[in-house]
Amino acid sequence: MVEDLLDHLAHSWPYQDGNLAGCDLAGVSLGEGAVMTTSFRGASFAGARLKGLSFVQCDLTGCRFDDAVIEECSFISCAAGESSWRGARLPLTSFIECTMAGANLSYGTLDRTTWMRGSLMGAILAQGAFSGVGILECTLDNIDLTGASLTNTAIVKADLRSAALTGLRCEMLLLTECDLTGRDLRSLSLPRCNLMKAKLDRADLSGIDLSGAMLVEASLTGANLRDVRAPMAIFAKADLGGADFTGANLPGAVFQEARAPGCRFDGALLDRTTFAGVQAQAASFREAGLAYARFAHALLDHADFSRARFLRTDFHCARTDGALFHGCSGEMLETVPERAVGELYDPGVVAPPGERV
Repeated sequence: MVEDLLDHLAHSWPYQDGNLAGCDLAGVSLGEGAVMTTSFRGASFAGARLKGLSFVQCDLTGCRFDDAVIEECSFISCAAGESSWRGARLPLTSFIECTMAGANLSYGTLDRTTWMRGSLMGAILAQGAFSGVGILECTLDNIDLTGASLTNTAIVKADLRSAALTGLRCEMLLLTECDLTGRDLRSLSLPRCNLMKAKLDRADLSGIDLSGAMLVEASLTGANLRDVRAPMAIFAKADLGGADFTGANLPGAVFQEARAPGCRFDGALLDRTTFAGVQAQAASFREAGLAYARFAHALLDHADFSRARFLRTDFHCARTDGALFHGCSGEMLETVPERAVGELYDPGVVAPPGERV
């Protein structure tokens, strides 16, 4: 059966409906070709070199690909549960709608590797090196990413509430629409990470590095961000109700149009931070540094700015009914009437003098 497979591939013929369960293909070199609806259950590809191969609807359950080099290959609708890929290199390889529950890819080198709409439930990717990897809309329950290094990697629409993330190292990581509700993330560093629309409610991010991170429309209700380092981070349109930023370092951060009722920024460094249009009723900014911060059109009813430090802090058209400013210092900029009129001007409703409407 192995000879038949090799003969088909040597002549660029598709191979299908074979039974190669338990076969020893260790160290084999296979070039371009297509293998379809074939069972390799329990077979060994350890140390093999595969390039340009397509596996379609194949059974790879329990297969061993340890230390193999699998380049520019595609696995489509394959079953690969409990398979082993320890130390394998997978450049430009894709897994589409594959089930790989319990697969072991630890210590692997994943370069522009893609998983799409498959299952990696309980898979082990510990200590792996990821670069340009995409894991898109996959089931990742109980996945193990312990000690992995993720660079320019995208994980999209994944539930990571049960993922093992200890020692995970990230650079330019994208976690769009991922669920990290209630997770303790204090061991991570997430500079320049894209967490757009991520669920981080009640998560503990205290003290971590979120410098330049993107959290647009993310949900962080009740999250702990005490002492977080997030200069230039973007929380625009995020839901921050009850979140705690006490002592955070947030110069140049953007909270434009965020929802932040009851949020705490006590003692935080908020110089040049943008709060334009924020909904921060009953939020606390006690003893915060707010030099050149902008609160234009913000809703700040019953907010507490006691002993805050202002320097040309802009409250243009902000609503501050019942807000406290006890013991604050520095200069506040109030509403500029001409600017307010200009912002409301609509030439379709109001025409300049001498022009007909």
